[in-house]
Amino acid sequence: MSRKFELFMCYLGNGITVCNKAVMENNDYKHIAHISEGGNIKLYVKESYIPLEDMEIIQKCADSKKKDFQGKFEKFSDIKQYMIILDNIPFNKFLEFTKDKRNLTGKLPEMREYYYSIV
Repeated sequence: MSRKFELFMCYLGNGITVCNKAVMENNDYKHIAHISEGGNIKLYVKESYIPLEDMEIIQKCADSKKKDFQGKFEKFSDIKQYMIILDNIPFNKFLEFTKDKRNLTGKLPEMREYYYSIV
């Protein structure tokens, strides 16, 4: 059985909303995923619902967002990156990173990787 699927992506203020334009749900296109500003994908449907070629398009879009976000973020000074990260992580990670006795240069790469995974 072939499914009706028409990929549609738009900005609604906090990343990219990914929809199936061929299906209406609650008077709107069916939301199937969200791509965060940092390039992380959150699926609202099973991946098997999305045709492979469309999933590749979604992944390429996410990869591009991630590359842009990381490039801009890493232009900030180390101390500014540190401050941004600490302002945007869960409390348990905040404690973990602030208790780490390594100098900023030593712990910042690990902090960045965690931050990128959640942003």
